[in-house]
Amino acid sequence: MKKTGLFKIIMFTLLGILLLTWIVPASYFTDGNLSNLGMYRIGFFDFFQLLFGTFEFTYFIQIFILLVSIGAFYGVLVKTGKYGALIEKISSKLKGKEKVFLIAAAFLFAALTSVFSYGLLLFIFIPAIISIILAMGYDKITACLTTFGAMLIGTIGTTLGHNVVGVINEQINGTLTTALVYKICMFVLCFAALAVYLLKNNKAKKINKEDAKTIDMFAGEKISNKYSVAPIIVIFSILFVLLIMGCTTWNSTFGVSVFDKFNTSVSEVSIKGFAIFDNLLGNINALGQWYYAEMSIMCLLAALLLGRFYRMKHSDMFSYMAQGAKNMIAPALMIVLVYAVIYFAGNTMFFPTIADFILKATSKFNIFFSTIVMILGSALHVDILYVANYVIPQIAGQDVNTTVMAILTQGIYGVTMFIAPTSAVLVLGLSYLGIPYKEWIKKTWKLVLVLLAIVIIALIIAALV
Repeated sequence: MKKTGLFKIIMFTLLGILLLTWIVPASYFTDGNLSNLGMYRIGFFDFFQLLFGTFEFTYFIQIFILLVSIGAFYGVLVKTGKYGALIEKISSKLKGKEKVFLIAAAFLFAALTSVFSYGLLLFIFIPAIISIILAMGYDKITACLTTFGAMLIGTIGTTLGHNVVGVINEQINGTLTTALVYKICMFVLCFAALAVYLLKNNKAKKINKEDAKTIDMFAGEKISNKYSVAPIIVIFSILFVLLIMGCTTWNSTFGVSVFDKFNTSVSEVSIKGFAIFDNLLGNINALGQWYYAEMSIMCLLAALLLGRFYRMKHSDMFSYMAQGAKNMIAPALMIVLVYAVIYFAGNTMFFPTIADFILKATSKFNIFFSTIVMILGSALHVDILYVANYVIPQIAGQDVNTTVMAILTQGIYGVTMFIAPTSAVLVLGLSYLGIPYKEWIKKTWKLVLVLLAIVIIALIIAALV
């Protein structure tokens, strides 16, 4: 895998946090007040204890397992002989319609993120889409923008997705309709900016098929055999349906409780006091409450089903799964390392002190200074869940209305994740495709400025209305 420079950047970020703890005192913001906690200095051994402590968190490790499981699935997929043929057939059918496919694929990922905020779960399908894009002759920057970039556009303009909107609303006492018109407008304008970039900046950047195979981690082997391509299509369709049914927060977002009731009814089925399904299946969340763990299992089951249909030997099938998982270990470890930044920032608690210093530059809410705090807070806290818990309360303490706060949080967070080396989505994209971070910045900085301008304009309008 080509060096991206991300490992060094993230490690320097962690070392930077270490140095800041020797300069900036720790503090805690609660009930509208900042409490000074004194100096929480990180020593030599403390640094490594914090680093290793990151791997103790279930949430972080579940992401790692999901990515490795997806790798295992694709490890079997590429050995079927039909996956490579399918990718080649689709790319050839799209000849002359390549840009239509780019825009359609980008819109799909952006819309799914905006409405459902599936996050890294969408990576289940991204390697296949990337293979098609590369097979059509486009470069890896285009592939990354069409998939991972589109997901971040969806984050900027999240409309209903509970994992973004719901989390933010819990902190600002908002509702599902809070700033909805602004969010839709941001989504439309930001996606339009991405579409224009894809259409205008990728004319002379095509690569040949042989180069595409060296770039593509899961380039399918085209092998002639008697088997049909149908099982691959069926498996992908089932995974997509399971994603929609299992990972959409039906109850929390849409008030649909049928899946919760069904899960309770099934678990209570018993014969002579013996709960059949509850004991056989164990503890399983209802559809609508699935996340990384459940979809990891589905990916592994999908790999096993493909292996059986294509009559692979058990030893070969597990070997392919192991090889696919191995290919994904480096990107997956990079994601855990990204989440180490949260762990360091959360345990050292220097951010509230810095945020307080910036926000007190003016006596009232100021878009410029609040934006700076949100950018810094997003880069350090990485995940919107932690941004909501540790950044929103301090900015909202300036008596900001919910509409402005909603736009500021998801809009600035999304733009920051488009360029920050601590963005989980971006780091996964760059690591998977082997894109150097400097090259990404060089190619996308103009687009990022446009996205930032769109969010700032929306903020100004919301503050004035």
